[in-house]
Amino acid sequence: AVDAADAVRPELDLVLVPAGEFLMGSGEADPGSAADERPRHAVTLDGFRIGRTAVTNEQFACFARATGHVTTAEREGWAFVFDPAGDWERVPGADWRRPTGPASRAADLPDHPVVSVSWHDARAFCSWLNEESGTDPDEGLRFRLPTEAEWEKAARGPDGRVFPWGDRFDPGLCNHFESGCRTLPAGSLPNGSRSPYGAADMSGNTWDWTTTLWGEDRDAARYSYPYDPEDGREDLSAGDEVFRIVRGGSFKNDPAACRSACRDLDPPGWSLNNLGFRVVLAG
Repeated sequence: AVDAADAVRPELDLVLVPAGEFLMGSGEADPGSAADERPRHAVTLDGFRIGRTAVTNEQFACFARATGHVTTAEREGWAFVFDPAGDWERVPGADWRRPTGPASRAADLPDHPVVSVSWHDARAFCSWLNEESGTDPDEGLRFRLPTEAEWEKAARGPDGRVFPWGDRFDPGLCNHFESGCRTLPAGSLPNGSRSPYGAADMSGNTWDWTTTLWGEDRDAARYSYPYDPEDGREDLSAGDEVFRIVRGGSFKNDPAACRSACRDLDPPGWSLNNLGFRVVLAG
């Protein structure tokens, strides 16, 4: 149930994804699809609310000030940064406060999605939300990261569309690799880029962490389709050697990676400057 959503902290903007069935994954003939997205299949979910945008620098800064949380990248002293002229680099001093290195400042981009946060940092943010808003993990609603099924339904709606806005790619509705290889303010693209439920930036800008496991082998999914939340893929206690699914594509990706069905993966302890998260409020 989601009727108690008025308990949400006022600075968070959530959209309702109603209960029901949706089409998850890709068909054999879908352009750009990968084997790990097949078969397309029907999945039924309970209702939930999801962040209209990814968590922003300003929102994450509020959490960091309130809790003193030190992120994975801050502890390790580096994060992965994408160089548009080359590839990924381990950059000393890069973290969520300085997403591309010591000369950059997230404080100058308060409305951009926070990046360079690990899966563990994202979960810590959700735990803080629960404490601050009085939600009880054992009773009623709670904040958490989305499963990949919840993320995909929120992105594409019930009808299996390829992108949040429809079946054809539109470069004006997505911050992808042709847009300058940098984040844009969260939710700043035209309303037509939003999902059927009103969620913004579900295609491009930054990848979003999910709770769902991929497996230990980057090249072969241990948890294939059909999606089954009871087969171990939603084990929150799995170690850092097990990859977690990320969704949505980013400013460095091509249109194929920005499709709603695209599955990518990262180790939960990694921090990258094109990877953030959004929250779910669910029972």
